[in-house]
Amino acid sequence: MKKATLNKLLASALAIALCIPLLLADSMAVNASVSGNTPSTGEDSSDGSVSGNTPSEPTDPSEPTDPSEPTDPSEPTDPSEPTDPSEPTDPSEPSNPSDSSSSSEASGSSEATNTTGFASGAVSLAFRNTVTIGGQNVKSTVGGVFIATAVNGVAVTSPVASVNAAIGLSQADVDAGTNAKFYICNSSNKEMKAALQSVAAATGKTVGAYINVDLYTITKKGTVTAIRNTAEPITMTFGLPGRIANAGNGVSVICIDKDGKTVIMEDTDTDPKTLTVNTNVFGVYAIVY
Repeated sequence: MKKATLNKLLASALAIALCIPLLLADSMAVNASVSGNTPSTGEDSSDGSVSGNTPSEPTDPSEPTDPSEPTDPSEPTDPSEPTDPSEPTDPSEPSNPSDSSSSSEASGSSEATNTTGFASGAVSLAFRNTVTIGGQNVKSTVGGVFIATAVNGVAVTSPVASVNAAIGLSQADVDAGTNAKFYICNSSNKEMKAALQSVAAATGKTVGAYINVDLYTITKKGTVTAIRNTAEPITMTFGLPGRIANAGNGVSVICIDKDGKTVIMEDTDTDPKTLTVNTNVFGVYAIVY
């Protein structure tokens, strides 16, 4: 009985000894399967890769991740279309200082403002400052801006010294750089033109032209003072266009002074192609016939 039991125990121990290697081999196989590695066969890999590993597919360097699209430098902002600035004043058409909102009107015969542009540049525009008198071209003795197209030129014929004395400039003023200048152009003052038209109609006259005749003093520093009246008259001659010269009626000038009084200036020459007046009032003139 004891012998049979001993034999069974020996058979069991032998069976267990034979099963242990198999269990160990199965365990290794399971571990290899779980880790995703293929056990090495002991042979060198011909492609140089690590035995048992399958490398993941790398990102193709020729196709990098597309970043946000930057501004294309080949298409810069078109400089040909800049923001449109305010249009500059055409230097060929200077503004009349008498129409400037910066001028401050003073009581009396003059008003002052600082208009350096008029003093330095505009005074050179004098292409209509000559009148044909008695077959000769007579140029204005006093400079300024002469651009009236409603008449055939305007010329101041009084000597410069007489004009300076009439407006109160001393020799010391002249030596210091102060000068008399005219600004003569077609008038666009609707209110004054309407008033002059009423005066002309009341006297049985026809208006042939409206002219701004403005007189100024200009200092070396560019201070401009408008002169509305002078102590003594200044002689001026206007060239008359054919429609006025051929009208056959007496030609004269009507002006309204700073006090609102009507001033009539008669022609003092005998040439039907010109109108000469002696005036001490300046502003908007109506040439009537």
